[in-house]
Amino acid sequence: MPDKYKLIGRSYDFLSKIYSGDAILSCKLSMLNENTIKKGSKVLFAGAGQGRDVLRAAELGAEVTMVDISPTMMNKFNHLRSKHPQNENLNIHPILGDILKQEGFGEFDIVVSNFFLNVFDEEKMNTLLTHLLKLCRKNGQIIIGDFCPPQGGVIKKTAQQIYWYSAATAFFAVAGNAIHTIYDYRKILDDKGLRIKDEQFFSFLGQKFYHSILAEKQ
Repeated sequence: MPDKYKLIGRSYDFLSKIYSGDAILSCKLSMLNENTIKKGSKVLFAGAGQGRDVLRAAELGAEVTMVDISPTMMNKFNHLRSKHPQNENLNIHPILGDILKQEGFGEFDIVVSNFFLNVFDEEKMNTLLTHLLKLCRKNGQIIIGDFCPPQGGVIKKTAQQIYWYSAATAFFAVAGNAIHTIYDYRKILDDKGLRIKDEQFFSFLGQKFYHSILAEKQ
């Protein structure tokens, strides 16, 4: 399968910082703390990319499995991990492959999907999310960090739509990602029977463009 991120993967973090300041990284890391991750927690990251959030979970003592289909992104993660001062002590199992082929239903305490599901059209997104929920144990937790649905008045909502579609169009051009409306993950998770436990918002240029949701599987 062609590596869709071969061109953009090498500069992904740099472009992310230009596009969002520290908002995207803060969104990815926000739910990964001592309150959600205990020593020995089994955590799965789907489409983890360069994986700074993966390292954070491992630093907290988690047993981490990360899955990414892009060799470019996996190579970037391995390079980043090799420079970590505690590299030898981090419990991380990287898998280069399709998350839909990941087995072990009910195995993970926490499943993390940061800026991953928005790559796909609605049908594929729902297929992936359903699979991720199967991988999470009963009463386990799901973390999703992504663009948040537009909020506020007409001007703010319009600005948020323009901001999202500019990113979606750029990634369609360089990686073939789907262009779609902003997914309302809070509603999607609620419809799937999960209990929303926490939601945090992250701003850039004075606007709330991103959010991270922590939900519990019933």
